[in-house]
Amino acid sequence: MRTREKAALAVAGLAVAAAGGTVFAGTSGAVGPSPAPSVQAAETSCVTDGAGMCTVQHTLGAVPAVVVVSANTPGQFNAYMLNTVQGSYTATTFKVRAMFDQTTPKVGGAIWFSYAAYGAPIVQPTSSRLFPPPAALTTPESPGR
Repeated sequence: MRTREKAALAVAGLAVAAAGGTVFAGTSGAVGPSPAPSVQAAETSCVTDGAGMCTVQHTLGAVPAVVVVSANTPGQFNAYMLNTVQGSYTATTFKVRAMFDQTTPKVGGAIWFSYAAYGAPIVQPTSSRLFPPPAALTTPESPGR
């Protein structure tokens, strides 16, 4: 096969791939719950107390269903684990705890982190009826009619 033929095949292949990519790119989209759950994401910092904890303000407007935190550790010797404190979520705050290891809290230190607070999903009520309502029941007609 000559160079010119190889080049023509390569161009044709690229054109087909580009057209296919355009079709897929145009038809893909994110699908999720409706209505979308409320979420607040931010970066913040605080100074920990004697137990390695600090309270974080949020503006979600409700008690979060879940809060995800991610520590931002700028120095290689400043690494710490960061978790939310169980049972600490309120409509305006939540608590985090920074630990150097399983037993050593980061006491009186500044911590930087990102978080995402997710509101509880809106649940539509469902009917718990197993049988049709009485009005829907019919009585058999008498055979003489």
